[in-house]
Amino acid sequence: MSGTFRLWASGCWSFACCWVGSSYLPCWSCSRPISGAAPELISRGIKLYKIALAQTDATLGDVDANLQAHLKWIKSARAEAVDLLVFPELSLTGYLLQDMVSEVALCMDDEVFTTLAAAAGDMALVVGAVEESAEHAQYISGYLIEGGAIRHVHRKVYLAAYGVFDEARYVGSGQRVRAVDCAVGRIGMIICEDAWHPSLVSLSLLDGANLLVVQVASPVRDLTRGELPYNARIWMDTLRTYARLYGTTILFCNRVGSEDGLVFWGQSCVLGPDGEFIAKAPLYDEHLLVTDIDPERVRQARLSNPVLREEKLDLTVRELQRLLGGEAEDE
Repeated sequence: MSGTFRLWASGCWSFACCWVGSSYLPCWSCSRPISGAAPELISRGIKLYKIALAQTDATLGDVDANLQAHLKWIKSARAEAVDLLVFPELSLTGYLLQDMVSEVALCMDDEVFTTLAAAAGDMALVVGAVEESAEHAQYISGYLIEGGAIRHVHRKVYLAAYGVFDEARYVGSGQRVRAVDCAVGRIGMIICEDAWHPSLVSLSLLDGANLLVVQVASPVRDLTRGELPYNARIWMDTLRTYARLYGTTILFCNRVGSEDGLVFWGQSCVLGPDGEFIAKAPLYDEHLLVTDIDPERVRQARLSNPVLREEKLDLTVRELQRLLGGEAEDE
């Protein structure tokens, strides 16, 4: 049997495939990941999607100023015929809000969202802000805006409350994670600290997401080990692991600028389902990162990688119930 050999890595195991005809035939291997020449994946007539990440600064506590900046970025993205434009965590409000949280929080019917929806037109849009619920609770939220309306809201589940972070003092924690259909397929949305909890990533992808949107406001931590902040290195390693393990495209959108001594490092990026970078923005500078993504690459990765389709959800639920004390251990 002849063909081109290719090996994928996934967590602590890997598997190899041979390209034969028009498909990859899997054969399991315990070897370490290697690279090899392989033909471009065939698009099968599936549309390529153009996505953009707006690596922006924000004016702390000034929603009007940030809205005007968003409108400029939206105009630039539409000029590039972008299908989905993503902004960072809390892009409309700034990050270190503390006692300003209740002053800048936005209700679902706020005119800010109407303005953004009108400007976006037929382009899908993900923005970040402090949300005020109908019960007047505040959350760090990501909003998917499409077709003239808010289609989906993700409330940050895991709040950073260590080191310089004190989010739990000012906002509440989200209580669910859902995937949602939009212009570029089915996407999952998580916010910064959420990404450090593999359970949320798994749930988003098990809910059918083919693309994971990660909105971030990550400041520099530890520049003693090179030009790239040490926490940025950890972020990149983590994202590559998720992309490979689950065979998913990842959009990582981090902000830049500074607030009260915190410097945000940017380097927003797009990763393919092989864990390699498709596009990457610079450190520290505002930038509109525009690139194409091919959904066929996710399909090919998941045809060969059984992690999601072989997940034993019944076992997971049963063991979680045991850990929560709802079921006695087996003898």
